[in-house]
Amino acid sequence: MTAKEIAEEIRKNLKKHGITSRQVSVRAKTYLLDKSIEVRIKDLKVSKKLVEAIAKKYEYVRWDDYTNDILAGGNTYVTVDFDYKGLREKAEEFKETARKILEKKDKYDKDELMRLAEKEDLVVLYQPHHNGTYPQVKLCKRNNHSCILDNLESYYAADEYGLSEALAILSYQYGFDFIEVTV
Repeated sequence: MTAKEIAEEIRKNLKKHGITSRQVSVRAKTYLLDKSIEVRIKDLKVSKKLVEAIAKKYEYVRWDDYTNDILAGGNTYVTVDFDYKGLREKAEEFKETARKILEKKDKYDKDELMRLAEKEDLVVLYQPHHNGTYPQVKLCKRNNHSCILDNLESYYAADEYGLSEALAILSYQYGFDFIEVTV
């Protein structure tokens, strides 16, 4: 299949799940030997996991068995991410909350995490200081077999913009309420 045909198949499958082209855009590009499909989620209410499950079926990458390098030619790369413009618009709703969280970060030691929200077995934590890695928001799941939380997703959050984007994603994708965060 050509890149254009793959993109059309992805669009058809998205439509079967009630996802329109206003909510998700699919673009196809062909390079010298490889194909690239770029899927951008414009509506944050659309499940990224569902879109990835649909689109990633069409990804095909050939690897060298010995060196583990990607072989040139015949590969189809598929990327799924949020549309930046749509994400920025939704992140504006969380700018004030992000600002309040950042104002309180100095109350925490370098190795402490802020607990921002909880919902069922999910917990949102914020690592506000550089501690071997950049400041980030983590979505964690409680583990029934130990006291350790399993990290599901992490988002860069060193400043107000990064933090507000992470809050927007977690709010729209998982239903967390960050408007009344008390840290």
